[in-house]
Amino acid sequence: MEVHKLNSNVSVLKPKQSQTPPSPKPNNYVKKVHRRRIAVIGIVFAIIMVVFGVQIFNAHRTYANTMEQIEVSKTKLNKQKSLQSDLKLEVSQLHDTSYLEKYIREKYMYSKPGEQVYNLPNDVKTTTIQK
Repeated sequence: MEVHKLNSNVSVLKPKQSQTPPSPKPNNYVKKVHRRRIAVIGIVFAIIMVVFGVQIFNAHRTYANTMEQIEVSKTKLNKQKSLQSDLKLEVSQLHDTSYLEKYIREKYMYSKPGEQVYNLPNDVKTTTIQK
């Protein structure tokens, strides 16, 4: 410390300035190397993110297609089940002779001997009259 005297009896202490040179600034080469490393790491990270993004997108698209196929299959299955139950009911009804006679008369326009069948234009059902 240096002592400086002023015009008075009081002296002021000032710290000595160090003679050490200021800290050396990193040269441009080191800065370029760091920037290059950061750029390479950023590019590699971006490529990895793109690859994972594409994989996730493909997995989601495959999942959506599979779910759509499942829904279509479920609707087909429900239609087939209803058709099967209708056919089972028809088979059980065809074992009944009275239903079978009625079915043959309506579908194939058969009649019993001595019976006259009239088809009316506004009536959906066939009217039969026995004599």
